[in-house]
Amino acid sequence: MAFNLAYTLALVCAYFALRRFMRRSTQQGSLMFPGPTPLPIVGNALSLPSQKVWIKLAEFAKLYGSIYALRLFGRQIVVLNSPEVARELLEGNSATVYTNRPLPKIIELAGFDKGVVLEHDLGKLRLARKLLHSVLQPKQMPLYHEALDYHINTFLRNLSQDPDDFSQHIHHLTAGINIEVSHGYRVKSRDDSYVGKANVFGENFARATLHNGHIVNWLPFLAYLPTFLPGMGWKARARAWRDQYISLAQEGHEMVKDDIAKGTARPSLTLTALEESEPGLYPDETIMFTATQVYAGGGDTTSSILTSFVLLMVQYPETQKRAQDEIDRAIGPGRLPGLSDRSNLHYVDAIVTEVARLRPPIPILPRLAARDEVYNGCLIEDNAYVMMNFWAMLHDEDRYEDPHAFKPERWLGIEERDANHHPLEIVFGFGRRVCPGRYLAEETLFAAIARVLAVFNISHAEDSKGNPIIPSGDTTNGGITCPVPFTCKIRPRSPAAAELVQRSFEDVA
Repeated sequence: MAFNLAYTLALVCAYFALRRFMRRSTQQGSLMFPGPTPLPIVGNALSLPSQKVWIKLAEFAKLYGSIYALRLFGRQIVVLNSPEVARELLEGNSATVYTNRPLPKIIELAGFDKGVVLEHDLGKLRLARKLLHSVLQPKQMPLYHEALDYHINTFLRNLSQDPDDFSQHIHHLTAGINIEVSHGYRVKSRDDSYVGKANVFGENFARATLHNGHIVNWLPFLAYLPTFLPGMGWKARARAWRDQYISLAQEGHEMVKDDIAKGTARPSLTLTALEESEPGLYPDETIMFTATQVYAGGGDTTSSILTSFVLLMVQYPETQKRAQDEIDRAIGPGRLPGLSDRSNLHYVDAIVTEVARLRPPIPILPRLAARDEVYNGCLIEDNAYVMMNFWAMLHDEDRYEDPHAFKPERWLGIEERDANHHPLEIVFGFGRRVCPGRYLAEETLFAAIARVLAVFNISHAEDSKGNPIIPSGDTTNGGITCPVPFTCKIRPRSPAAAELVQRSFEDVA
């Protein structure tokens, strides 16, 4: 048995050595990217932590530069650590090579590859993104301002009534906005049945995209084995996810059709696709799944930034006070700030920018190379993961002074955004997969943050002895990160502020 094991390992090592030799021979003159030396078979797997791998990747960037490569079990991982390199690769002449995202087998089995987020068919992807652009481009944003007012003012009312549950209120806010933008459906209560179904889909989608959590992603042949075999429970789970996704997409689609027939349809992606576009331009499947993924694609990232904002206001009370003073001077106590006030609230706008820089909701995000490609004389292999390391880009000491400190003032006095420096030009991605909802996200973040600052004070919670409870400031692990759960105290700034919250809610209810 020992001989058989040694023989098998020798064959595996020989396979990987031959594979690398053959690849090098097909690209004469190509160099290897800098990076840590890989071990046989496992590559650099033992050098990477199981938690918050982006921090280790950022440390490697200090050693190996703006682009380097790792190897994991035979697959090349090319890490991009500067916006300049990312734009050159993902937006330049070879942009189509890096359009797709990795597609774990569990995603395919669950049907989540239907829709814009993980679609690999370039024709379908192009059509879905055309639809999203038609609905979410800047000139379309005024269509959704009434919806933003409703959901943000409802959020303020919920905060005033139950401030301890602020995290759930944030989630409800972003879910409500995204569902209204995708389907024109207005959420009226926290126990709304459609929101419940959408939340189930969001949870399933998040579980499916945890690549390491599913054995079939590493051993794809398991997908073809019978379900009755031991250890095949994941197949039934994937089928249930698929059925729930299709049912939710169909329900939302039919709901909008009914609203159109009744003459009650609100502005939405689905309404635009069905009513205002060239007849037959968008197949029903494209409309259904693209609209449904608008919820999964944007809600959690916006929620993460808003939750980070609350945490940072607890940690930096002087920043909060400076922003409140700016609002008081520019707006006064009689109304809430609006999007039209953004040009007069420079410090509040700087807070939005700095929160996104300091705590990006998606620290790393991969693309998939469609073929061998040579960049600066080095080979990017076919099927390599090309990893955008947003964390490294936004915490680069050569780009940002004191990058781990929260300093909104660093963004004051900047007239134009530098695409390779301004966080809101980086955090939403690059190239053909740049987040199509970035303009909606920016407006949501500014309006919500400005209004919270206008009417609430955020401070440390206290224990039974009156001592402040200091949040750890740590983040969760995963594709989308968020501050770990923490407590804080959120109270109206004054009786007049409490009255303004209630009055503003009644105005939109």
